[in-house]
Amino acid sequence: MDQTARMLDDEHLLGTALMPDPLPAARAVREAVGPLGLDDEARRVLLVAAVAVVDRTEVLLAASGTDIDTLMAGPAGRHLHLVGGRFRFHHPRIRSVVHEDADLATRTAAHVALAEVHRRADEPLIAMWHTALSTLAGDPLLADGLVELAEQHLARGDVHRAHEVAREAASHGTDQVRARAFAVAGRAALWAGQVHDAVVHLRRAAHADDGSAADGQPDATRPLGMALALLDGRPDAVVPGDACGVDRAAIAAARKTIRMLDGAPGEATTILSEVAELAPARPPSCWFDGPDETMTPLAEAHLRVAQSYLALRLGDITGAVSVLDDAVERLPVALAFGGLGIALARRLDLVREGHLSRPTAALEASVPGQVAPVVRAATLGDRAQTAVFDGRWVEAATLLGLAAERGGDDLRRLWLPTPDPVELLVLAGQDRAARRSHERLRLRVLPTVGPESAGGFSGGPVRRRRLDLARAELALADASGVNRARERAVEASLRVGSTFERGLTELVAARAFARLGLPGDAAAHLLGAHELFEESGAKAWEHIAEQALKAPGFVPTGAGETASRAPDEPAGEPAADVTPEELCGQWDGLLTERELDVARLVVQGRTNRQVAASLYVSVRTVEVHLGRVFRKLGVRSRTELAVLALRG
Repeated sequence: MDQTARMLDDEHLLGTALMPDPLPAARAVREAVGPLGLDDEARRVLLVAAVAVVDRTEVLLAASGTDIDTLMAGPAGRHLHLVGGRFRFHHPRIRSVVHEDADLATRTAAHVALAEVHRRADEPLIAMWHTALSTLAGDPLLADGLVELAEQHLARGDVHRAHEVAREAASHGTDQVRARAFAVAGRAALWAGQVHDAVVHLRRAAHADDGSAADGQPDATRPLGMALALLDGRPDAVVPGDACGVDRAAIAAARKTIRMLDGAPGEATTILSEVAELAPARPPSCWFDGPDETMTPLAEAHLRVAQSYLALRLGDITGAVSVLDDAVERLPVALAFGGLGIALARRLDLVREGHLSRPTAALEASVPGQVAPVVRAATLGDRAQTAVFDGRWVEAATLLGLAAERGGDDLRRLWLPTPDPVELLVLAGQDRAARRSHERLRLRVLPTVGPESAGGFSGGPVRRRRLDLARAELALADASGVNRARERAVEASLRVGSTFERGLTELVAARAFARLGLPGDAAAHLLGAHELFEESGAKAWEHIAEQALKAPGFVPTGAGETASRAPDEPAGEPAADVTPEELCGQWDGLLTERELDVARLVVQGRTNRQVAASLYVSVRTVEVHLGRVFRKLGVRSRTELAVLALRG
């Protein structure tokens, strides 16, 4: 691996420059492949396979002068997978070794043979490509055709082939044709996410044309500015007007989603569903394979980041991770929206696992230039999240304050999972600082107390601020106002529509009731928080809820003791240390025996899967019984069921 790295530039390792094809056959590659055991005929066959740009078996046989029986019986057949009239190497490393071991004359002969086969098959474009690669000196007569071929690949979204062909055209062309080839190569590199290559090629195109486009020649100035903006970490570097076809639709949908997520996530969901059927970016493969038009990697990266962002905004941590993990493997995610994908990956790691993963570290390392200021500010929030997991409340609140100063409303609009600074100060015993923080938040929310605009965020991240304020007031509430504060916080979190945020509200409520000496209510809300965190996929926060359930402040009072209650709480609080059978026994006349079994286990905090395992029934059966329990008892959630049981 180290030897391969020395063969590549930093831009190659970042993924912002076109990789050599095939990759260099470093010593580690050769050791992994081992002796190939090839004779001259097998080497010729495998070299033709290595340089071919279509994977049809008849082309391979014709160009190498062999037949299928000889191929299958010989040593070359051991290294190729042949099925359905197609071929491929068992492993790309074999292709690298075969290609590197061949001398220039042998490679040239392979291209000549392939050019002749494609010419006879009436495939002049592919024949022209192989002819160009078999020409030792540049041939200006080939340059025009190669540029047109590169433009065809680019129009189909096949940016890797477009880049490769346009670079070859530039090596044959002169003057305006060469400038045109560099312009196409630069645009292809740009939409592939290879921004360093894009800048190099587009500057050559602009310099060759003195900064202006000739008749029929694309202007390099606009894409060059876009590439430089991507390197500068500008969130608005890519706009729909920069793109064509499916790219335009994908980028428009992604940008609308980002704008609408604070106030209208439902509408954002509809917008993304309208582009769900767009063909994803094609991997580097054979020529003209797949649909006639696909998204380019840069356009799809914007779309997938927006989709992951939407799932996160709705509290679906599992869904957000699934979308982003797939995108990170295939696409230039670090370039989308000024590095928003990096901020998402970091926070999703922390919420799900409590630490950063290796893929996220690799994604951060792939940033070719800068990231947007809001992404840098979000890093402070990541550190605050880690401090929360370790119980360092003051440090976490301080870091969140710094993040808010640097990120402003843009950071609040991101809706990254974040603990509440006011509650953190309350947990740290810093009541005076907590009230000052609450007052600052209240003053910021006051201008937005009127009806929300159609977009929901014209005056800033309104719903986010209101939820923050409601949870702050809940964290600071006294015994006489805690129930009203809880209702306002629950209502605010329901308006937000995020499973995770709903769970965080339940956690804040649980801590507030525990602080006021109401362990029964605290435990009920904590069970709700645990359930909601589990549903959203926030495993690290689920663990926090589990640990809190074991803490003294959340343990119900023992036998013979009566839990204190708020003055506005109805009389008749039950003793908190009662069994699930006693808690649910009041429902004997309303529920069937099986429904009571399900209710008892749910009140204990069991998940549907755990209930199913305990009762030896399917999860679907549990869901049906639980739905009937909710309807009969007039509750809407597991939390309300637990509270109802505890209150008698």
